[in-house]
Amino acid sequence: MLYKFTKITTFLLLCTLYFPHNLFGQALNSPQQVAMDKLLLQSPIFARHFYGFMLYDPNGKLTLFQKDADKFFTPASNTKIFSLYTTLKVLKDSLPVLRYTQEGEFTVFQGMGNPMFLNPLFPQDSVAWKFLSQEKRHLAFSASNYKDNRFGSGWAWDDFRDDYQTEKASFPIYGNLVRFRLDSSSKKWRTQPNYFLSTLEYDPLNTSGKPEILREEHDGHYLYNAACLRAAKVNITTPFRYTAHLASELLTDTLKRKVQVWNPPVLTNNWRTLSTPLPDTLLSLFMQESDNYIAEQLLLSCSAKLYGELDINRIIEYAQRSILGSNPDGMVWVDGSGLSRYNLFSPRTIVSVLEKLYLEYPSERLFKIFPAGGVSGTIQDWYGGKDGKPYVFAKTGTLSNNHCLSGYVRTNKGRVLIFSFMHNHYLGSATPIRKEMQKILEWVRDNL
Repeated sequence: MLYKFTKITTFLLLCTLYFPHNLFGQALNSPQQVAMDKLLLQSPIFARHFYGFMLYDPNGKLTLFQKDADKFFTPASNTKIFSLYTTLKVLKDSLPVLRYTQEGEFTVFQGMGNPMFLNPLFPQDSVAWKFLSQEKRHLAFSASNYKDNRFGSGWAWDDFRDDYQTEKASFPIYGNLVRFRLDSSSKKWRTQPNYFLSTLEYDPLNTSGKPEILREEHDGHYLYNAACLRAAKVNITTPFRYTAHLASELLTDTLKRKVQVWNPPVLTNNWRTLSTPLPDTLLSLFMQESDNYIAEQLLLSCSAKLYGELDINRIIEYAQRSILGSNPDGMVWVDGSGLSRYNLFSPRTIVSVLEKLYLEYPSERLFKIFPAGGVSGTIQDWYGGKDGKPYVFAKTGTLSNNHCLSGYVRTNKGRVLIFSFMHNHYLGSATPIRKEMQKILEWVRDNL
């Protein structure tokens, strides 16, 4: 046994000497530790709020630096990192767009959460469109497989007019948004979809000085004010109140054929599912622009693929049990987007999922999906690299008084390190915090 131990020890020592970076990583030396202490632990900006940080080397399986990495914080849109990993594991390279069956003279179809159908941000979803426009039988839409709520747990109910809180649905259409445009010369309104033009009315009681188009929470009428008519340009996007009846009317108007709502129970289990390739352009928009609607719909699509029913709670429970496996600290995970303040993650748990992504998917693909510092998405104006070459690939997460940044940093020595910054309960703007984080990440780039 002594001889065997000696051989293993000698092997480990030789590997450490000859492969210090690639095989076992490299811990911080004493001067580097002192420098990180000064930058992070002695920061006067960070000292006024709660924050956690972890810097990790996935090649050497080494934690290089941490501060309260096991504590829980509100992650905001860092939650989308978990949604991305779940999406990649469940959907793989295929996105279900709808399923259908036969009931008498009708073809009854149900949604599978597909966020791209008639969404102007994407090319036309030809699979669903071709099926619905060419199907010979009468069409009927059933929403009975939707087992979720229109908003996520803990979302702000009074944000229903804001386009970052679009309602969830089994069969979303036009991104569940209506887009209002006013031609400044002719003063004629245009809407996308056209269906909503008849729902637009003038509101003489709204005296706001800025152009506004408002609706009540459960109303289908939109009211514009006088400021719209005085403005040089009006370009307003707002969610509509999604119902199965409205979806059928929008489909009828767009397809130019009758689509009715199917209310009776669907008795057959003989469903056929139509799918389309899952494009990285969808994942990139979701992560780079932090699109809450896409985040929620992708998780609903995962649920639909596994169970035939769309239920965020069910897919999150599955992901925690069967995909994420054991994680360092546990978590509270309630939605796909991170809009909810009920979510709680630790920097160490976020790093663990980022490590899974890094080890299981090519970094070239991964870094194109994540926002790139100085180049794309929510960090386009921050963390810019030298000569326009990004060194940070990371997801932001921002709610009022909370800002997080988690992802990957590529050093000048070619190392890829994983980090998670989580800041909660600060007052004022997040800009000073971003500047401090940028200083630290630049030091990591230049010194590690």
